[in-house]
Amino acid sequence: MNDDLVRRVREFIARETGLRLERVTLATDVVEDTCIYGIDVEELVVNFSKEFGVDVSNFRWYHHTGPEGCCPLWLFYRPWWARKTRVPITVEALVESARKGVWSLSYPEKERED
Repeated sequence: MNDDLVRRVREFIARETGLRLERVTLATDVVEDTCIYGIDVEELVVNFSKEFGVDVSNFRWYHHTGPEGCCPLWLFYRPWWARKTRVPITVEALVESARKGVWSLSYPEKERED
């Protein structure tokens, strides 16, 4: 992991999430391993976009996290976003996105919400 872009993305994740830099690896799942959810995930992606010049227009939040908070009805009925395939945001995927200049994660097309 001696590539300058890898180092910069790792430092960005550590700074944005509070995770110690030595714990941020290419395999780190930015959502699960750092325990950020809801709007915090979207804010991280927006900040990543600004810092690395990445077009994130095809980012789909509902494949990474649910909204913040809880509704008692969710105990009996899974909300629509919880029925989506979870796609981890890894540091490796962020590095690839930064290299390409576009969000590189792919999603199941049949689960698209417009």
